Amino acid sequence: MCDNDTKSMDTDNKHIDPTGLLPKVFSGEGTPEENRLVDEWMSADPANRAEFDAFAKLWNITSAASASGDIDLEVEWRKMESVILPGRTKTITLIRIIQIAASIILISALAFLGHKITGTKSEKAPVADLSSITMPDGTAVTLNAGSRITYKKGFGISHRNLNLKGEAYFEVKKNAIPFIINAGEACIRVTGTKFNVKSYTDRTEIKVTVTEGTVKLYETNRPQKEAILMAGETGTYDKNIKTVKKQATTNLNDLAWKTRILDFHNTLLPEVTDILMNTYHIPLEIDPALQNCSVTVRFENQELDSVFNVLKSTLDLTLTKKGKRILITGKGC
Repeated sequence: MCDNDTKSMDTDNKHIDPTGLLPKVFSGEGTPEENRLVDEWMSADPANRAEFDAFAKLWNITSAASASGDIDLEVEWRKMESVILPGRTKTITLIRIIQIAASIILISALAFLGHKITGTKSEKAPVADLSSITMPDGTAVTLNAGSRITYKKGFGISHRNLNLKGEAYFEVKKNAIPFIINAGEACIRVTGTKFNVKSYTDRTEIKVTVTEGTVKLYETNRPQKEAILMAGETGTYDKNIKTVKKQATTNLNDLAWKTRILDFHNTLLPEVTDILMNTYHIPLEIDPALQNCSVTVRFENQELDSVFNVLKSTLDLTLTKKGKRILITGKGC
């Protein structure tokens, strides 16, 4: 059964140390407000960004160990020393690193033990790369960066239920057992088909784009609120007004993160940057003066530098690196 998984947070955040939120953010458990706090902390100082990157590497090390079922604390500490103590990061306070590192190790170890006891398995893509997974029933799943799925023992035998946080493309193997995705406030039910699901905690919509077969999208707590989606259709569930609707798929850029095909037709630059961030996994910031600029261009399997070169020449833009964030500025349109 699909369970609603909503979280709340105290609105008074002024005394919260953003580094203490890193384990939740890396595990996909962070609320939109917590994710925002960490993002603002990273943007405030290049040293904070360096600290974040060090912890991201550390998280990938420990999460890989817990997923494989082989956690050797001594070995993991040696690996972490090479990540958190390079010469260029000496400015990071060692005590803070050790505190966060210990919490990450503990979370990974506890998650591993919990999985062994409950039979729950988790698959998570790295923070800046895709991950391809073959489920026990033969279903192929491609996870977008930072996205995660979890499922219980017996998948493909007694059930085909899983939880999704983030974004994934599913190629579901045909089977008499329904394939059910819990995406939080909404669920997706199929038996064999291909489709994309976008379900981020900081987005107001859960979106399903079907490329083959038939998919049912419905509200978790009210299954009667549903939409039957065919190939070439997109369904959305609006978390604010709690409605399910469908329409013909007009924006194939929702699949760009997987297909690497970007097709813009008088597309406003803010939307272009959102798609680029979701496809290439790099933070971008756009000058408000460019909000009304639009572009018409198509890219197929192009490197990000090539995309930037075309956009710069088309709209007379200037791109400036600020840490790992890229600022896009220009005269406006």
